Amino acid sequence: MKPPTFCVESVLPHSPAEVFAWHTRVGAFERFNPPWRPVQIIKAPSSLRDGSQVEIKVPLLGPLGILWKLTHRDYRDSEQFCDEQITGPFRSWRHYHKFIAAPDQSCRMRDEIHFALPRGMSLAKPLIIRELTRLFRYRHMILQNDLALHARFKDSPRKTILVSGSSGFIGSALCAFLSTAGHTVIRLVRRSPRDSGERPWDPEREVLEPSVFDGVDVVIHLGGESIVGHRWTPEYKRRILESRTKSSALLCKTIAHLEHKPEVVIMASAIGYYGDTGDSLVDERSPAGTGFLADTGKAWEASARDNLRDATRLVHIRIGTVLNAAGGALKQMLPIFKLGAGGVLGSGRQYMSWIALQDLLGIFEYAMFTSSMRGAFNAVAPEPVTNREFTKTLGKIVRRPTIAPAPAALLRLMFGEVADAVLLASCRVSPRALVDSGYTYILPNLEEALRCECGEF
Repeated sequence: MKPPTFCVESVLPHSPAEVFAWHTRVGAFERFNPPWRPVQIIKAPSSLRDGSQVEIKVPLLGPLGILWKLTHRDYRDSEQFCDEQITGPFRSWRHYHKFIAAPDQSCRMRDEIHFALPRGMSLAKPLIIRELTRLFRYRHMILQNDLALHARFKDSPRKTILVSGSSGFIGSALCAFLSTAGHTVIRLVRRSPRDSGERPWDPEREVLEPSVFDGVDVVIHLGGESIVGHRWTPEYKRRILESRTKSSALLCKTIAHLEHKPEVVIMASAIGYYGDTGDSLVDERSPAGTGFLADTGKAWEASARDNLRDATRLVHIRIGTVLNAAGGALKQMLPIFKLGAGGVLGSGRQYMSWIALQDLLGIFEYAMFTSSMRGAFNAVAPEPVTNREFTKTLGKIVRRPTIAPAPAALLRLMFGEVADAVLLASCRVSPRALVDSGYTYILPNLEEALRCECGEF
C-alpha cells in the first residue's frame, strides 16, 4: 500500500485493548465530533466490524452540508479497523485506526488516512491537511483526557445511569462520555421513547412512573430553561424558576417513595447561587447571595433536598461558565472574536468562574463513585479570572485583536436585566469542597482549556 496521505499518532499510557475498547462503545463517535464544526450523525454505526456503516452530514453553510457514507473494513480486534468512503466529498478515502502495543504495555495509536481529492481540487489539499491536523490533535487530546478520567474508576462496577436534560450540549456530551466508560446510559425524555435507551416523563403535568427507575443506580438531572438568550420578562423568569424546581421536586419526591432507590442523585445547580460576589472569593461554606439567580439557586436546591428527605445520597453540582465551542457562552462569543470584534464587557474587572466541559464531565463521574460527596460542590476551575483576562486569552487563541469593548450602558439596553445579573456581575468562586474531596483537574489552566475546547492548537 502507498504511504498514507495524512498520518498522526500518540502514545497513551493504556493497553491497546483498553484504547480499542473505548472506540467500540456507544458515544465514541460523538466524543470525537469537533465542537467548532460538529457533523450531524444521520446513521450511527452498529459496531466497528466489517460491513457496519455510518452516515454523517458535514456542515458547509447554514443548513447546507455534504452527505458522507462510510463502511468499516479490515477489523482486527484490539489491533485496527478501517473506515472506507462509499459516497462523499472525496474521490477516495480510507482511514486506518491502528492500536500498536509498546514495550511498556502502553499503546501507540496511529491514524493513517489515504485520500484523493476530486479532479480539479488539488489546490485544496494543504487546507484539507491543515483541517485534519487540527481535528486529529483534538481527537487524540479528547481520547487521552477521557481515558485518564475513566481510569480512576476502571476497577469499580459499571453503573446504569438515568439522565434528564440529555439533549443539551452538556447532557449530550455527558451521555457519550459515560457510555465510553462502559456505563449504561438511559435518557429521560419528554416524548414517547424511541428505544430501550429512553424512558418517559412529563414534569409539566407531574407525570413520572416509579418504573422509570427500575435497575437505575445513578440519577443525573440537568433540566432547566436557558438563563441567557431571552429577556427576563416576568413570564420568562417564572419559566426559569419552575423549569428547575418542579422537575427536581418531581424526581426527588418519586425517588423518596421507591422501595429500591438509586445509590446517588446528582442535581445540576449553578454558581449564580452566590449572586454578585464582587472581589470576594466565596466557596461552598458561603451563604447564598441576593437577586433573581441566587433566589432561583436556593429554591432549586431546596426543591430536591426537601423532597428527597435523605432517602439516598444527594449531590448538587454548582456549575460555572462552561467552556466548549459547541454550546453555552463560548459558542456565542467565538464568531464575534474571530471577526476581531471581541472586547471586554463593561469595566472588564468582574470575575468569571469557568470550567472546561472536559472537567465538568469528569466531575459528574467522580461524584458517582465518591461516596463522601454529599451536598453542594462548586464545579469551577481553581483560578477564576476577570473578564479582561478572559477576553485577552481568547483573543490570543483565535489570533484576533480585542479592542471593541461593550459598554455597560449598551449591554443594559440590549439585554435588560440579564446584563447586570449575568454579563456584568462578578462571580469569584472557589471549588474548595471539590478539591478537598480529592478531584484532580484535567484542564485547570484557562489557555489550555480554551485551546482544547475550541480545537485551537
